[in-house]
Amino acid sequence: MSITLQGNSPAALTAGILLLSKSRSFGQRFKVEVVGDPDDIATVEGPALLYSPLLSTVTGSREPGGLVLVPGPTRDPLALCLVADGAGPWFEVDRAGLGLHPATRALVALGRDSRHREAARSLRRALGRLGVVAEPAILDLLFGAPVPALHRISLAIRASRALGHRGDQAPTQLLAWSGAGQELLPSPLSAEAFGEALHDGRASAMLDRLQPWARHGALGWLDELGADALPGSALGLALAELLGQLTALPRQGLLPALDPAMEAVATHLGQGLAAQAGPTNANGALVDTFRFLGGRFTDDAHYPVEIASSAPPEGRLERWRWLCEAVRASAAEADALWRTVWDPPM
Repeated sequence: MSITLQGNSPAALTAGILLLSKSRSFGQRFKVEVVGDPDDIATVEGPALLYSPLLSTVTGSREPGGLVLVPGPTRDPLALCLVADGAGPWFEVDRAGLGLHPATRALVALGRDSRHREAARSLRRALGRLGVVAEPAILDLLFGAPVPALHRISLAIRASRALGHRGDQAPTQLLAWSGAGQELLPSPLSAEAFGEALHDGRASAMLDRLQPWARHGALGWLDELGADALPGSALGLALAELLGQLTALPRQGLLPALDPAMEAVATHLGQGLAAQAGPTNANGALVDTFRFLGGRFTDDAHYPVEIASSAPPEGRLERWRWLCEAVRASAAEADALWRTVWDPPM
């Protein structure tokens, strides 16, 4: 039995890999060809990290438990997706030590400014006590991951623990027993909304929800840095948003649990930051797996099966999402093709 797939794309390659894998599982001799030149296939470059059992299978990933880790040059940011199979928004964290999020860059700049160096150290120590390593990549995760603020705190703590760091203070232990938990600041937080909260007393009420030692430390940090300049700064907004959501919790409350995709990415973030060796093109890995299973490429065919695919977008993050969408869609097509070949309708 043989089948030829039209379209030199991730969708056609994925369908071919899954058909060849099924034929091996059933002990069948099955021939699959793809019309196209493997050298013309679009590149989808690392470094990237995501949780996708399907993509892990079709790329022949050696990472554990559905993790997909594609290496890349240290100068390039690490692309991440916190939704299983790459089905959600993609974003990047820094690998060069400077940070990508404006708040991360602001904190790095504070540490290099002799006037505010002690304020930067104080903030890093406070984050460390709460279990967050104040390294640029983790700060990018804390400030910029496209998930709610409390999930970002959970992600940063989990990633820090995976790097061997544990804080001595749970975030909710910052909160005083008195005072009902309520959302005092919106999320996301704009400079205008923060300014309004400063004038109508909500920002003060937020600080009042902290334990005396924590409130004293926060006020001292604000005095040292200059409270007037902070509301309009990226770092001030980022910290106020996180603190605003944290102080909305009851004292006995818990941070949200991470789903498997978030857990996998946070746990293996350190690996992603260090990954440099190995193939850097995820589409190339699809080609390698296809060939390993016995698939071949051909220049032409009389009756190829069309596998729907779209043209690759330009941006690196857009290409990663494009690849993941193609892999997911073609899995269903491969199942339908298999049923057509081995159990055709009467």
